[in-house]
Amino acid sequence: MHFDGSKMRLGLGAGIVLSSPKGDRLKYALQIHFAASNNVAEDEALVHGLRLAKQLGIRRILCYGDLNLVVQQCSGEWDAHDPIMASYRFLVQKLSGFFPGCEFLHVPRAENDAADTLAKIASSR
Repeated sequence: MHFDGSKMRLGLGAGIVLSSPKGDRLKYALQIHFAASNNVAEDEALVHGLRLAKQLGIRRILCYGDLNLVVQQCSGEWDAHDPIMASYRFLVQKLSGFFPGCEFLHVPRAENDAADTLAKIASSR
């Protein structure tokens, strides 16, 4: 799964791309209807992506994000000092427990372009 969040003047959005080992892709764009930071948009994308994967019965998942802060906090490498980010970290850890295999990996922004495009579309309502 590739996930990304976007904060624009008009709003917030999230983009998720689930890819199967066979190359099938499911693209998902989400409009976020509350005021928040870009970091929260990233976390919303990750949470919704994990929920979607769980509903689809996916058992193993690699979660690729381009915001290192979110990836490192969710993987447990970094602490989340902000209470909102700590809440998202807790939720992500809870959701990731449903998967026998779940990893969080940082990718360069250029390698996350499909999720980024979806997030920008959703945030520019």
